[in-house]
Amino acid sequence: MNIPAHRLCAQFNLGEFVRVDPAGGTRNRNYILHTDRGRWFVRERYAGYCEPERIRFDHECARYLADRGALVVPPRSTTDGDTCWRDGNTVWEVYPFVEGRPFRDGSREDLVALGKSLAVFHKIGSGFPLRFEKAAPRGETDPDRLLLRLGDLEREDPGIGEAAAVYRDALIRAGADLPFEVYSQLPHTLIHGDLQPANILVKDGKIAAFVDLDWCGRQTRIYDIAFVLLCCCGHDTPFDGADIWSLTQPPRLDCDLMRNFLRAYEVAGVPLSLQEKSALVPQVILSWCEMRIDGAHKVAKNKRREFLSREPAQFEWLIRQTVREAVG
Repeated sequence: MNIPAHRLCAQFNLGEFVRVDPAGGTRNRNYILHTDRGRWFVRERYAGYCEPERIRFDHECARYLADRGALVVPPRSTTDGDTCWRDGNTVWEVYPFVEGRPFRDGSREDLVALGKSLAVFHKIGSGFPLRFEKAAPRGETDPDRLLLRLGDLEREDPGIGEAAAVYRDALIRAGADLPFEVYSQLPHTLIHGDLQPANILVKDGKIAAFVDLDWCGRQTRIYDIAFVLLCCCGHDTPFDGADIWSLTQPPRLDCDLMRNFLRAYEVAGVPLSLQEKSALVPQVILSWCEMRIDGAHKVAKNKRREFLSREPAQFEWLIRQTVREAVG
């Protein structure tokens, strides 16, 4: 492991180095650093997320949320008062270690706890004053952005066209169902932006922390909700958030589990409006397309056709039916 452990300990005043363990990650490289003062969560930040303005925005988000009671852990400061350390071209962040286990995919108990805590996160986030656009005006699920990303895949491998057509058709329909002028009028707040089990820690039946705010930003609250419905409501094989193939496997689309989460979210926060409920169906489709299209860019080129072809052609229809039934 190429980690400057001793220098990190000095820069962040962590104590005497004992050992370091890997902690996974699909973009960031994560570690658990042990010192004589305890454990620390250390991140080597992905190069594409290292703009100073973006780092400052992410860290201000974490501080704002934590100061107001959201279950977020802000980064530890260096001895110079900075919230990260630049070692050449590498950016390092350190966080206090949070005790807890990963969210259990498909667990009714965990989904209820998630609904309650996410509602609080969104209520607090609505007052956050800063703005920073990531990826596109609608975030990673922006249909125009995804169509361009899909085109890139086809140019690199013309044979991928048949698999890509399923996503293109779904994107066009979902984009027409939820155009920007409608999306932009829905209630916006500070969102997490990447809600999947590996980014949610649970302890004693409650959410202990939301981690990895790399995709936080001001978007509609259904942005987060859509990812919960896809990533947290059950899969047929064990879910591994650090493995892009596992992360993007087809979900079971369990209507009852979706209802459990949505009920807990609405009771603890502000009920979804009729407009939000209607918009949630195309937003889930856009989120599914994002997971697969952006995910395909992370796998080897000779595996991308296989990666995109893993779900049946009627999966869009299944999403429409199940989510519409879950929201009522």
